[in-house]
Amino acid sequence: MKLRKTYITEDETITTTGTVIHDLDFTDPLRELQIGFYGKRYDHTDTNDPLILRDIDKIEIVDGTDVIYSTDGMNAGANQYYHTGKMPLLATTANSYSTNRAQIRLLFGRDVSDNNYCLDLNRFVNPQLKITHSFTEGSTGQWAAGKQTHSIAAIVAENAPKPRGFFMTKEIYSWSKASSGDETIDLPRDYPYRYIIMQILDAETPTFAEISKTKISCDYDTFVPVNETTEDMAWENASRFGFVDHQYEAIGDGSNTDIKAYNNMTWNWGCDVSSWNTGQDAHEKRPYSWYSTLGRHTCPDSSGADFTDTYLESGQRAICTFRGYEPFGSQIIPFGNMMDQEEWFNPREYKSVRLILTQAQTASKTSKIVAQQVRPY
Repeated sequence: MKLRKTYITEDETITTTGTVIHDLDFTDPLRELQIGFYGKRYDHTDTNDPLILRDIDKIEIVDGTDVIYSTDGMNAGANQYYHTGKMPLLATTANSYSTNRAQIRLLFGRDVSDNNYCLDLNRFVNPQLKITHSFTEGSTGQWAAGKQTHSIAAIVAENAPKPRGFFMTKEIYSWSKASSGDETIDLPRDYPYRYIIMQILDAETPTFAEISKTKISCDYDTFVPVNETTEDMAWENASRFGFVDHQYEAIGDGSNTDIKAYNNMTWNWGCDVSSWNTGQDAHEKRPYSWYSTLGRHTCPDSSGADFTDTYLESGQRAICTFRGYEPFGSQIIPFGNMMDQEEWFNPREYKSVRLILTQAQTASKTSKIVAQQVRPY
């Protein structure tokens, strides 16, 4: 067996808003899709929009009405992290002269060498990749008009044996989170689960604080595979997957206000800051979920006064290297050793499987559940 990488499209311009469709017409098993998004900034505004995956509304692989993969861009990034243990490539800047990049991987087995699980496209009639996007361009937005592109490459396995199945990953539930009360979700009982991802966007506290307790109840508590304080789950996941780094370039705008430097983590442990384009020292003032505020120290005068804390100078670039966890506002519920098929959770043994999430903190936030299930041919 040999792995072969081939382009489906390369540096193809995508319109402001719409859906691009690519046929997946490979005869060899598909192990992985590598999807790159590129967008040039319009100005230096310190908004969330430099995180280009936010503007990818949906990534789907479909065969007619059969959905093989379906998440938005942010959850595609989270899914790669939990699937591979590696963050997507994220080159993120507020510099209007620079390009933001995000490179994500979609896998259909445990890794690219998995002969048991991968996507055998010969089993489908008309498989297609669909990407829906909506960029806000020009003076009212964050992106330069007509400068967004995407590239897609496929990793296929030549002369590989026929797989027994593939990993089906898709959003199964969404809601507007409340500040209290339980959200009860009836989980599909069709295929075994490797993991479930829960995501809370733009909340004011870490995801583990927004969902204080996580429970899975089978047949009304006849069997309870998960019943845990979510913060304890977060510490275990951080130990299992490791903390996340994310670099971001912020720029002072001269308006005498704190500049926000964004990352993709809700459990933000702060950042190291270096500065250029000025001789003054940029630094972090305070970390928050999703971002940190930045300022600078002015030089002391000859009287020996201490450094003075103030705002970033106009045009001052601050390179921020963040460290934290809960990438893309997410937490994972893993089932055993995710590489061992004997430990995955099989819901078919039960008549009822419910995910019960105890809500807290910030209300009216977009919240989603993504499941990765093991689907046979």
